[in-house]
Amino acid sequence: MDDTYNSPKLPGVTAFGLTEGLDMSTETIVDSNVAISATEVGVAVELTKKMLRTVNKDDFLRKIGKAMGSAINVKQEQDFAALGDGFGTVVGLDGAVATIGQLSAGLTQLSANSEPVNEAMLPDVSAVISPAGWHAIRAQLFPTGSGTSHAPDTAQNNEVNERTFRRFRPAGDYFGTPIKLSNNLIASGANIRSFIAHKGAALIYEFMPVDMEIDESDKSMRSVELDMVIDYGQGEILDGHGREWDHDNTSPTS
Repeated sequence: MDDTYNSPKLPGVTAFGLTEGLDMSTETIVDSNVAISATEVGVAVELTKKMLRTVNKDDFLRKIGKAMGSAINVKQEQDFAALGDGFGTVVGLDGAVATIGQLSAGLTQLSANSEPVNEAMLPDVSAVISPAGWHAIRAQLFPTGSGTSHAPDTAQNNEVNERTFRRFRPAGDYFGTPIKLSNNLIASGANIRSFIAHKGAALIYEFMPVDMEIDESDKSMRSVELDMVIDYGQGEILDGHGREWDHDNTSPTS
């Protein structure tokens, strides 16, 4: 039992042309270690016994359990989203709307950097964007007004649009790259830190799964305390497999 997960990170290797009768050039492989330590996250609620006698107790407790589980999930998503804010290369720009071109640039960079995402890995690349950013992307394909600097004057009706919006919720699909929505990304003033990344760019290490405990020891309070705890950590594995995506996150009015 160890609350630290150690992920070996291997360097790249190079293939060379060979000459008959001559020995091959050899490379010494030395891995570097990425250590990810787990920490506890918890949520606790206190319910008076009198209150529980006035409601449908079993149904109410089930709903409380779901609410506590949802709180844990939100915390996990917030922690993992912080990794997207830490990728060393950025596409997009604070103060500017999210554009399809930025998404395309991020995907191109992932395939062309020193830790390339090859063709076999591309299906495992996703874009995670805020709802306001997704609204800006939609406006470029289906504008409602006379056009803006980032959108055509008339609505586009073509195969690319159809593919992108075939699954409007919870995500679109841009040339095979899922576009997923999150309300838990890292904000910077009126801007947001969305990201584009391969699933191997970072990880969550769950040391101990969610555990729910009921504490009725405080008799004088005449209440029941519900505690839910999980022990996990998160960390970046390959910086080159992710791109931070900066853009304005102002709530739209039209």
